[in-house]
Amino acid sequence: MQIRTGDITLELDHLKLVVNPQMGASIVALMIKNDSNRWTPVLRTSPSDSTNASEAGSFVMAPWTNRIKDARFGYAGVKHELESNMKDQSAIHGVARDLPWTITDRSPISARFVFDSRSFEQSTINYPFKFGAVQRFEIGPRSVEIDLSVTNLDDRPIPVGCGHHPYIHRHLFSDSDNLRIKLDVSGRYPAQGCIPTGEPIDDEVCERFRTNAPIANPGLDDVFAGFAGLAEFEWAMSNIRMQMRCSENLSHLVVYTPRDSDGSPSEFVCVEPVTMVNDGFNRLDAGHRETGVTILAPMETLNTRMSLVFSSAE
Repeated sequence: MQIRTGDITLELDHLKLVVNPQMGASIVALMIKNDSNRWTPVLRTSPSDSTNASEAGSFVMAPWTNRIKDARFGYAGVKHELESNMKDQSAIHGVARDLPWTITDRSPISARFVFDSRSFEQSTINYPFKFGAVQRFEIGPRSVEIDLSVTNLDDRPIPVGCGHHPYIHRHLFSDSDNLRIKLDVSGRYPAQGCIPTGEPIDDEVCERFRTNAPIANPGLDDVFAGFAGLAEFEWAMSNIRMQMRCSENLSHLVVYTPRDSDGSPSEFVCVEPVTMVNDGFNRLDAGHRETGVTILAPMETLNTRMSLVFSSAE
């Protein structure tokens, strides 16, 4: 087995974050240590021989998030064709996760990575415009801070979005954990094949998320609107609470609760803070409001921040 190289490790007494620039500057491990000096993963740990960002603990989505229906979109009167990378012929998760980034500076607790689409053949970039992105990671004694930005490097205005796709463990130190998730969201988009078909509706799923209920096994792959920037996770038996604090422009959430082949819940739950709704480029082109799509002028930048803050559950 060939072991992956290039991992960048940031570590303090109780937190360890590992990022790999060749895997789209993805998080390949996030570990937390308890008072008994035992480490456990918070996010899915990428296999040591994997260089596939799809197997990472969390990957970045830019310059769009989640799906673009039929791998095509309209913008400024022009129809753009993308390469499909899904069975349903959609394009998914943007470009930046699938290509290497460059590390520009680091310390024992921080690292900065840069992506420039102009460094690649245009045929490699599944997006018709030139753009750049920066990710900066910093860990504290009980926190992980991730700054993510996208910059227009083209000579015309361009539509963009970005966000994060973490795979969060249902269990930490205890197999008896019953993960509770509290999300302040205002509506869920009706959808077909993860593509919104209408405006968001405040329903029983939204209400359940607002009450800090156990995540259970709902089989969701849905996008939510009106995210107020705070998601809370509680592993009571492990005595761990995590707050996901997001900048205001990360105003949408995708919640994905995959199931195993026997129908039981997967070990991982995805709560993905993003700036835009699924298929946002096409919804914007169709005249919908509140898509979250950002139009950047040349050299303008979209800046976002996500922080994971840990404490005891008591």
